[in-house]
Formats: sequence, C-alpha cells, structure tokens
Amino acid sequence: RTASIFGSRLPTFSFHLPRPPPPSRAMATNGVEEIAKDQDRILVVDFGSQVSHLICRRVREAGVYCELRSCLVKPEEVTAFKPKGVILSGGPHSVYDTDGPHLGKGVWELLEEQKLPILGICYGLQEMCHTHGGKVESGTKREFGNAELSIRTDLAAPGSSDAKRARGSSALFQGIGAEAVRVWMSHGDKVTKIPDSFVQIAYTSSCEFAAVESQARRMWGVQFHPEVTHTPCGAQIIKNFVLSICGCAGSWNMHDFAQLQVDRILGKLGDGTVVGAVSGGVDSSVAAALVHKAIGKRFRPFLVDTGLLRKGEAVEVKKRLEE
Repeated sequence: RTASIFGSRLPTFSFHLPRPPPPSRAMATNGVEEIAKDQDRILVVDFGSQVSHLICRRVREAGVYCELRSCLVKPEEVTAFKPKGVILSGGPHSVYDTDGPHLGKGVWELLEEQKLPILGICYGLQEMCHTHGGKVESGTKREFGNAELSIRTDLAAPGSSDAKRARGSSALFQGIGAEAVRVWMSHGDKVTKIPDSFVQIAYTSSCEFAAVESQARRMWGVQFHPEVTHTPCGAQIIKNFVLSICGCAGSWNMHDFAQLQVDRILGKLGDGTVVGAVSGGVDSSVAAALVHKAIGKRFRPFLVDTGLLRKGEAVEVKKRLEE
C-alpha cells in the first residue's frame, strides 16, 4: 500500500518492496477524465528542454490544466487527451541532427486537421517552420541571454493586404505595453525563412524571426523563452495563447486538484494506518503532505538518512516537515 502511494523513490533496506508497474499510456489518459473532468486542456510536447516543466507551470498559473508528453506522442493519444491547444517546447538539438527529436507526421496531420492552435517555443518554432517548408540555419554564434524584442505594430489586418492593425492585434502580444520588451534567448540555430502563410510579428537585432504567426494554419512561434522569469512578459504571452487564442476558460486551480487527491487517498485507505518514507524532496514531501491532510495522525512518515544527504540535511528536513 505504501509503495502504491509513494511510487518510485522508496529507499532499499535489507528487505525489498517491489515497484508497482509503470502506468500504461491508456491508464494515464483515463486518469485525466477524473483529474480534469469538464476542464479545458493544453498539451505540452517535450523536445528535451530543461525548462519544459516551467511551460506547464505557466499554463496552470493561467488557470488551465495541462500535461507534458514526449514528442513521441501518438495521434490516438492526442485525440484521447482532447486538448484545446498544443505547445511545442524548446530543446538542445538541431532539426538537422540525425538523432534529433521530431513530432510524428501523423500528429502534425491530426493537429492541422482539427485546426488546433499550436505555439512553438525555440526548438518548437524551428520544428514547426522546418516541417512546413521554412528554413532553419545555424547562427554564427550561440545566443544566450537577454535580448530586446521589437513587436511589430504595422501588420495588415486579417483578410487585407494594406490595412493597419493596432499593437496587440497579434493575440500573442495583447496586454504587453511596450514596443520593445526584454526576453530571454538560448539558441544556436534560428529560422531564416518562414513557410508560406507565416508572417513576422516580432524581431530582435540578431533574430529576424523572433516571433511569427500563421492565422491560416493556426500556428504561432517564438524563438525566445516566455516560460522563464528572465522574460518578464512571458507569463502574459502564454496566458494570451491558452486563454485568447485557444479559448480556454481558465477555471482550473491547484486547490481543487489537491482536494481531489485527498479524496482519492481517503477512498483507498479507509480507516487504515499508513507508514511512508520521505526524503525531503519535492515528490515525497508533497505526497506526505497530501496523505497527512487526508488521514492526519494515522499517517506515520519516517525520514531515512542513507548517509548520502548533505551535512546536517537530515536534521533540517526533519525539522521542516515537523513544522
């Protein structure tokens, strides 16, 4: 029972608790119906970025449920998840690497058939443009750090070749007050030619296509990283995508999610007493807090000092958890 609650990080002693089998993709998908019932959903596709989880965090901060899936996700899994939009993460590869990650052809066909809005971030932008006939090239040097983003305000209105539209007419930049804003870049390759139907919506001094969009294809892309705190307007950009572009209601919140987990724990444990191992890390601490909230003093957590913790860490963790 303890293993089924705490999953993958039980310490090994002189006895052995077998790990439960990893949940199948079907099990994970079915669980969504309970976790996010009647909620709009965003699918975040992971291409190996170090900050993919920050994308999920920004989406959830906007009040929208999301899940992070591998770029090897299959069309039927996307269909079962029922997303209202998709975000493609960054990654350390080049689209030309022989072992570089790519979204499957069947997934691209599904997304375009369903006209789901797509936001590509860094590598995700390059993957999007490369797949649809654009050109990606290696830069003369890797760009890493702050950059000044200039947002175009002279774009023709949809359906017109010469009409002017005010700043924010690209829904991605609504509510962002200045024409030039600070963003965080971390890339080697960059898009040098955009596919047909795409237009430039922002640029920097060293990146012509720092942000692009295709109204016809329902695709948006940015070369910078809106998910990191170094891009002050980044949370607003992601919020604009999930709420304004994808049309999500923004009604999901972590409090309801936590209460659902507490109810599930109560349903499984009944009147039993639980012994659980904690390490002080995020996973076991959150699990312990939820079980404690559900059954109170019937939960007996214990901290195992394996000798691999930092000096004084066991005492510090024990004190923090007791408080």
